[in-house]
Amino acid sequence: MRLLFMATLGQTLHEVTLGLDLAAQLKDAGIGAHFVVDRYNEGQLAAAGHPYTLVDTSMGAGVRDVVARAVRESRPDAIVLSDYMAHWLTHVVNYGIDPWFVDDFGLPVIPIDSVNLENTNLELELLGRPTQVSDRILTAPAHLLPVPANRPDATGGRGLPYRADRTPAPPTPTARKELRRSLGVRDGERLLMLPTLPWQRIMQTQAGPRTRELAVRVPRLVGQYLRRLPSRTRFLAVGPYLDGFALPEDRLHVEESYTAGRYASLLAASDAVLGLFLPSFALERAVLVDVPGLFTVNTFDIDGGPGLQRLADAFGGLSPAVRSWLAGFPGPVPPFHMWPLQWNAVVSRLLEDNPLTTTALRTELFDEESVVTGLEAVLYDPGTRDRLAAARADYRDAIAKLPETAEVFLTAARRCGVTV
Repeated sequence: MRLLFMATLGQTLHEVTLGLDLAAQLKDAGIGAHFVVDRYNEGQLAAAGHPYTLVDTSMGAGVRDVVARAVRESRPDAIVLSDYMAHWLTHVVNYGIDPWFVDDFGLPVIPIDSVNLENTNLELELLGRPTQVSDRILTAPAHLLPVPANRPDATGGRGLPYRADRTPAPPTPTARKELRRSLGVRDGERLLMLPTLPWQRIMQTQAGPRTRELAVRVPRLVGQYLRRLPSRTRFLAVGPYLDGFALPEDRLHVEESYTAGRYASLLAASDAVLGLFLPSFALERAVLVDVPGLFTVNTFDIDGGPGLQRLADAFGGLSPAVRSWLAGFPGPVPPFHMWPLQWNAVVSRLLEDNPLTTTALRTELFDEESVVTGLEAVLYDPGTRDRLAAARADYRDAIAKLPETAEVFLTAARRCGVTV
């Protein structure tokens, strides 16, 4: 069997990595793969060794002809969307075409669904505008639910949970120590990874007004929190370094460009990771490489005085930094999970009863004391670190109990009409 993986989203590694991880696990079952990817991700494909076709948004509607040529040349038995929502968003927003041109090839389509859309109302916010994701996922005969971030025991719909990656081997103590030394980390210091993505920088200038303000202003507040951490804390910014962070330069290492392998190594070399948006590639991989994390959300609609009072009541008061930040924000502050986007309906359901949330600390962004003390705990407190380590081990055990990935995939393929 041969598959054509559609992974055309640029400016991020996550969706392509989902496809590559799946293709690697299927290779042992004699299943081959050809990828269609954005030029941003060419390095990943070159390293993985799969044949691939490059696309970019300058092609516009011409991308259909490029994909058609890839189909003719690779002769796949099915098309895999890596992942469903990324496929839909990329073609609607970046290419301005109907994403379901893939039907024209007369092949079964097997979606990977990273957020279990079947369990949501399909509502999200896109550049400041409420948007409905295509409901085609609701009628797909089957789709694949990668774990993490989906629940290992997700049942009751058409989605089939599968092990999204073979657990990577942790670096040897010597290799980890050498990498940390190259990052400027000395004995007794702790390293906090701060992942960001290129599109978050783009949002600072190209999003709708409220989303743009969140993109610009949240790093300023987070930077204030981070500067409160003990002086033996070092910071590893992976991705675009956002100016608002304003972290001490003598304790900061920035890697704006990296390969997927380098990303995994940097994560494994860290003592903890901070996630400002969900789903988070870094937090998912942190479970596998055994690194603790903390993530922030804002579940409050903050509109003037009543909103401030609700926050103060919930948190036992507001810090001066938070009060000043909120006073300077132009207009109401919306709830948000996927900063600077909202995506509340989708992500809040993803987190419900999800054991992934036990592997990291969850905090409200505007509860300064909880964020700062939580970060101190994941970096320095043995009890907190041990508790989170046990939760990660339990989660990895749950992943290990899933059926073999090839078995899950072949079940999905049969349901989608592939002759196996």
